[in-house]
Amino acid sequence: MVLRSLIEFRGLAYDQGLATVHHLPVPVISVGNLLAGGTGKTPAVKAICALLTSLGRQPAVLSRGYRGEGGANEEAALVGDVPVICDPDRVRGGRRALDRGANVLVLDDGFQHRRLHRDLDIVLLDATRPWGREDGTPGQTLPLGYLRESPSALTRAHLLWITRWDQADPVRQQAILAQVQRIAPGVPVVHDRLEDAHLRPLAGGPPEDLAAWRDRPVTLASGIGHPAAFEQLARDLGLKPIESWRFPDHHHFTSREATELGLRPHPLVITGKDAVKLARLPHPPRAWVLEARHVLADPGPNILEQLIQRILPGT
Repeated sequence: MVLRSLIEFRGLAYDQGLATVHHLPVPVISVGNLLAGGTGKTPAVKAICALLTSLGRQPAVLSRGYRGEGGANEEAALVGDVPVICDPDRVRGGRRALDRGANVLVLDDGFQHRRLHRDLDIVLLDATRPWGREDGTPGQTLPLGYLRESPSALTRAHLLWITRWDQADPVRQQAILAQVQRIAPGVPVVHDRLEDAHLRPLAGGPPEDLAAWRDRPVTLASGIGHPAAFEQLARDLGLKPIESWRFPDHHHFTSREATELGLRPHPLVITGKDAVKLARLPHPPRAWVLEARHVLADPGPNILEQLIQRILPGT
């Protein structure tokens, strides 16, 4: 495939020093993946930023820049108080972040963006489709599949973080571990676990216990990169999806779509990413936001902190 050749050629150019790598005077942590589409990067970026803040640092996130209506970044509200700098030129965005006082940078979706030097490369693998297919088998590279580059690229990583671990059965879990150990021997591997989940009314108010929603028919709607994972999570948490409306990743909902969703006969359940955009509409639908908090399973937190402290000056 031509696209695969271009990706490999670009990587080879960086490997051999033929392409310029730009260095910034602060540590850079890249959070990326092999796949096009969602692998749970935003919660990972948020967790890394929280850890950096707890260590007394001032992080900023460098985003390629998926902007919502009015120029607002749709990811920014999910990261919290940490500045999100949106610029397709990550080097320029990094310099802007430094001007605003950041002393460590988190490069969102940066594994293939090798123009900016990084001190720590964290690569996420989605346990529900680590190689691009939901059956766990190797997929194809773009444009025929979801892989951006060959799995052999994992040897560049400093840490492999497997997301949605709870959504894979034990056989799949062991298969993934065996695969990554064969592909990237010696690279540390961690995985997350579901700590808590609830439904938050989009219009505001206290969260609702999922126990009261068990086996309750619902309508799902999402505009994310991997809607099947969201749908499976809803089922795993005891909801009973009757229908699921899938929109393109980073979809900007229209008022007409919001009205149509709000008229469905069953309660509407959406993702946190989509809630940010739907809440901005003049008349958002009556909906509940499914919020699930995943944390690294032991000894993952210690491994992550050790790797980060290793690159921070003065630690």
